Amino acid sequence: MRYTLSLLAAIGLCIAGQVPAQTLAPSFDCSRSDSDAEDAICQDTGLAELDLELSRIYHLALTGPNMTEDRAEELRQSERDWIQDRRECWRASVGLETCVANAYAFRIHEIRESYAEARRDDATGISLGPVALRCNGMDALLSAVFLNGERSLVSLTWFDRAMVLPRVPSGSGSKYETDIWDGGTSMLWTQGDEAVFNEPGGPELRCVVEEIG
Repeated sequence: MRYTLSLLAAIGLCIAGQVPAQTLAPSFDCSRSDSDAEDAICQDTGLAELDLELSRIYHLALTGPNMTEDRAEELRQSERDWIQDRRECWRASVGLETCVANAYAFRIHEIRESYAEARRDDATGISLGPVALRCNGMDALLSAVFLNGERSLVSLTWFDRAMVLPRVPSGSGSKYETDIWDGGTSMLWTQGDEAVFNEPGGPELRCVVEEIG
């Protein structure tokens, strides 16, 4: 279940929490790396940071007080499946590193949205959300998870669609933009509790945070 979060607070924390790049080791032993994806993670601080964040929230979800053995096994199997999918990033047209970063963003979004326990210790991590945005002209809420780190990203899902956008320089607010999805530019711009969303070929949609519960 999604929780309500001030978009202004989310973005403010993202900006304030940024720190200079440091050498980070991922959650796995790099000497036993067995894929191009793992090699990339071991060589890229931003990817290692995403790996550590996923490991953190995965552990929180797995050890939550309401976790059942059946649901725990479901989570473990989905993690094994995700790792196998991550291995295929060497084939990606967007490049290995971008594919790996996006894979982590999608997985972190999935776990944060599906397991409340994964969100109980946000002060120690780099992920925030999901935040629910209601955009004019959309019949579904836009779910956003923000990742604040060396690779600053936002993961977006709505209906059966999903995309990851990297943060780019902006004169005001926070702007996330890329042209790798559907052959056109996708953009999310946020300021305070308002946002503007644009998917390829579509108009700019004005959005506000949806109060839930």
